[in-house]
Amino acid sequence: MNNYFNDTVYILDFDGVICDSIDECMLNSYNTFNDANIVNINDLPKNYRNYFYKYRYHVRPAKEYYILCKTCDHNVNLSRYKFDEYKKLFENEMLEYESKFFQNRCDLKRNILLWLSYHKIYEHASKFITSITNRIFILTTKDYDSVKMLAHHFGYFNKVEEIISREISDDKEKLFDYLFNKHESLLNNTRVVFVDDNEFHLESVSKFPIDLYFAKWGYAKKQNYNKFKEINSFMELI
Repeated sequence: MNNYFNDTVYILDFDGVICDSIDECMLNSYNTFNDANIVNINDLPKNYRNYFYKYRYHVRPAKEYYILCKTCDHNVNLSRYKFDEYKKLFENEMLEYESKFFQNRCDLKRNILLWLSYHKIYEHASKFITSITNRIFILTTKDYDSVKMLAHHFGYFNKVEEIISREISDDKEKLFDYLFNKHESLLNNTRVVFVDDNEFHLESVSKFPIDLYFAKWGYAKKQNYNKFKEINSFMELI
């Protein structure tokens, strides 16, 4: 399959697609919820680590990490339905948690080398981004500063035309609205490819004239069989 055309624009999610940042998110989530100051992943309670890895796929914007922390102690079996019910129940608490989460992330960055060590770039993502000449955008609900710092750290910042992040919105549909309003030419005679590891994000932007790909290497679990095109590596797009 050769999808590598000069007029193709690639729009990429970040966490779970370009970068494996699950450990940083897990650590920061725990510290925020428990007012803790743990810096070593291995010092987190084992039951929390297992629970987080198991149900991380439900989370979209960072405020939803609150639900994982809230339900972990009771080992709640988190179906999508139950997760959404908890979101309605703890809406106010999630907003308060979110502001603390990003403040704690800023505090973690004071030890920048340690913070960077919590992240890994997927090898095929690095190879893809650095080898193609196509326009690349990052569209993510992660904060801009973190994405920029990691893009510099992994050596591909100069390949990314723009980072569209949570400062604009934590809703992927609104992020795409912003992108296409700012870059109207993308909708004219241009093939647009979007890669995300969350099918709910893909579903939310399916109204746009773009090719949607589900990244199987990411955090999310596939909920609907063959609803979106699946790839095991960025290199399948070349």
